[in-house]
Amino acid sequence: MAISLPPSMPRLLMMAASQLVANHGKPIMEHSFLLGHLLVVRKFHLDWATDANFIQSFGSYMAAHWKDFFPAEDSCPPVVYVDVWPLSRPMAYSLKAYVSNQMEMGQLLAKSPMQGKFLEPISKGRDLNCMHGDEWRAWRSTFNPGFSKSNIRSWIPALLQDAQSFATVISKLCGEGGSWGPVFQLEKISADLAFDSAGRVIINSSLKSQTSCPSLFTLAYREQLQRMEITLSPLKLLWRATPMFKMQIARRRRELFNHLRPFICEAISGNSHGSPQTIVQAAVDACKQESQGSGKPQMRRDEDFVEQIFCQLMIFFFGGDDAISTVIPWMFKHLESNPDCVAKLRAEHDKVLGPDPRAAADKIRLSPHILDSLQYTMGVIKETLRMNPATITIRQGRRGFDFNIKGSEVPWPTDGFDLFDSSITIHRDPENFPRPLEFIPDRFVVAEGHPLHPPKNVWRGFQLGPRQCIGQEMAIVVLKLALVAVVRDFDIEMAWDDWDKAQQRIGVKVSKSTVEGDRMYTTGKATAHPKNGGPAHARMRRAKADGTV
Repeated sequence: MAISLPPSMPRLLMMAASQLVANHGKPIMEHSFLLGHLLVVRKFHLDWATDANFIQSFGSYMAAHWKDFFPAEDSCPPVVYVDVWPLSRPMAYSLKAYVSNQMEMGQLLAKSPMQGKFLEPISKGRDLNCMHGDEWRAWRSTFNPGFSKSNIRSWIPALLQDAQSFATVISKLCGEGGSWGPVFQLEKISADLAFDSAGRVIINSSLKSQTSCPSLFTLAYREQLQRMEITLSPLKLLWRATPMFKMQIARRRRELFNHLRPFICEAISGNSHGSPQTIVQAAVDACKQESQGSGKPQMRRDEDFVEQIFCQLMIFFFGGDDAISTVIPWMFKHLESNPDCVAKLRAEHDKVLGPDPRAAADKIRLSPHILDSLQYTMGVIKETLRMNPATITIRQGRRGFDFNIKGSEVPWPTDGFDLFDSSITIHRDPENFPRPLEFIPDRFVVAEGHPLHPPKNVWRGFQLGPRQCIGQEMAIVVLKLALVAVVRDFDIEMAWDDWDKAQQRIGVKVSKSTVEGDRMYTTGKATAHPKNGGPAHARMRRAKADGTV
């Protein structure tokens, strides 16, 4: 008989429920009447780092330290229940692929309300990431054409311009005569690349994020990002509940709406011509076709529809910006640590695109599909996402949906819990990926049946199932183009000593905290971000006689 836990409960009931779960053969960490598992959260930060991202990293921490919390068990439980009431709903972390697949590929569970609260500053929670059921299906089908591989491929020549601008930014950060330049934050320049690319595909607008004069939309968006957070801090939770905070986010969201409204209205009043289609135009066209085909009244430009499109566009800006800006710093960190992988990557670019890096752009413009031939490059991207997933999926448990656990005759409950798919734990499970702590892009290149080839449905770089990331084709194209534009012309290394010195010069106290011995670890207010933005420096590998790149 499964145990059903109510969605919200006082401390006494939560403690009783925890004991009941334990009595039915489900291991539970030691539970405090007053504090629940908040002491576990405290130990996580003491053992790792005060600014380590609990939401993204707890599963990985538990996989490494499970014996401290489950001394009577022979192995780490496949699901770890965590009670952080009253700061948040109880959590259930899935640490095994077969468990996570039950909530992602089986029954279509709703996303957690936690995600809607996090995204409220930009989308009011009225977006694909927060929707479920028929509403989600309708909007997903509306935006599928714009994010299709064929439509994204048609944008490759335009996206190439943004990748070349990215290379130009890096060239200006190099030292003279092939020397190392000053320290910079890889995440910052990667976010600018991502936002420019998103602006191009979503609304066909140059947002100039990679210039010294970014658009007002870029500036407003970056400011609003600072108000987006999933937190367990009581003080922050109180501040976020105040009318003043709500007024601030509403005012800035209205400003963002006013920037995008003309593009939405233009798409509604006009007709798309040819290829490529912007995301907004493709969506509006899909709505028109559905309206005409169903005999419904013709679509009108009412403000609610415009606002709904706006909310959807904002989640696409956020998703593209957040994922790409997170992946690039980790990608170059892993390449720095694995020079043999850099050599293979450069060799593939020489073979597929020709030995002259400057001629590669013309080849890509003429034949955008040539990017599909960069199989090792794709392996580098997927291996980076394996070792450092950009995000985590959070579903809402419910009555009637329980986890079926191998070796357990009793289902494990989900009702009342937010369900976390700990991708990083699954990705570092040797049952799924041999030599899991090694950076091996070839595991995504070798044929099925090879010992390195991963089993089906374990890699979740863009999540799995019907709700996997709608923008993954675009993200992959941007990441490939960034590598093509940079990797043969520049060396990029992490630069923690330079970062420390630069911070000390401006009077900032330097924290040299590490996680598992590494200065670069996952921080961030909700989604995964590299510590300090991934401090790095660059040098030019090749130069013409006149000194230009």
